[in-house]
Amino acid sequence: QAVLAHLCSATTFDQALTMRAVLVATFIAQLAAQSTTVPPKVALEEAEHEYAKALKDGNETLKELQKWLEGIEESASKPDEADNIAGKIEHEAVEDFKDQKDSMLSEFDKKLDELPKASDAYVAAKDLTKLSKEIQKLSKQVAKSMKKYHELRTEQKDKAQDMMQSIQKDAHMAMKIARKVEHFGRKAGQPESEYEGNIGRAEKSTEGLSGKAEKFGEHAEHVVEHFFEKVEDKVEDRGRSLEKEAKTKGKEREKSIQSALQEAESSATPAAFFLRGDAGSLKPEALLSLLLPATGFAMLALAFAWGRRTPSLNIPPSLG
Repeated sequence: QAVLAHLCSATTFDQALTMRAVLVATFIAQLAAQSTTVPPKVALEEAEHEYAKALKDGNETLKELQKWLEGIEESASKPDEADNIAGKIEHEAVEDFKDQKDSMLSEFDKKLDELPKASDAYVAAKDLTKLSKEIQKLSKQVAKSMKKYHELRTEQKDKAQDMMQSIQKDAHMAMKIARKVEHFGRKAGQPESEYEGNIGRAEKSTEGLSGKAEKFGEHAEHVVEHFFEKVEDKVEDRGRSLEKEAKTKGKEREKSIQSALQEAESSATPAAFFLRGDAGSLKPEALLSLLLPATGFAMLALAFAWGRRTPSLNIPPSLG
């Protein structure tokens, strides 16, 4: 789904521009060949026709540029338009990572349920914490993906440039053909005032067309740039909100891991912790909770045994 579909057009100006250039260049080459093989009046008529066509093409593209400019100005002037575009960009970025996130969350929930019954609860908790952090990192990837507004801005500015250059090339080609019109008019016997008047009007028309193209094209670029500055601010705000939300949910997952771990600790016997052969992974407070009662019990047993022992004393005979 393309964002800003209402601002974009499917017209490929580069292709149209290339085709026009080829056709006009071919026609100019034909005119040069006709200068010796075709009667001047016939060549003049053909040249006048091609001049009118080139000028018409340029003016039609100018109308397209004006219409497109009006459209983006109208959209950019709407108070909520920048936020709407930012919302669409965010939605697309979130959707791009949705399947991956859903899969990771499902895996997290499953492992969380299994943690209290795990043979090594602390290792299982460590793995869950790692998975939780990976889920949180997805928010940064989503925020990075939202930078696509840079591409959209470039596409729109390129569109303005393409249309402007298309018009200016039409104007340039029209002027080239106008000089051929002047040449064939002189050869066809036109009065000097007529063919010179024609070339003067052609210069005025083509220069005016080229100037308008530059004016509207540059203004369109400015509108696009200014609008996407607002879009950028909205996108950055949304990206920060996503990361903040992801951090909050990460803390909630960490609490759920600790709760499951406590459940596992409360249901396990002291011997189970030592028999698993990884006492180093016990938390200090958990280790003390096991060692202190065991140590106390051992000391009590030792004292009891000491009290019951019956020592044999060697008493020396009394004197006298």
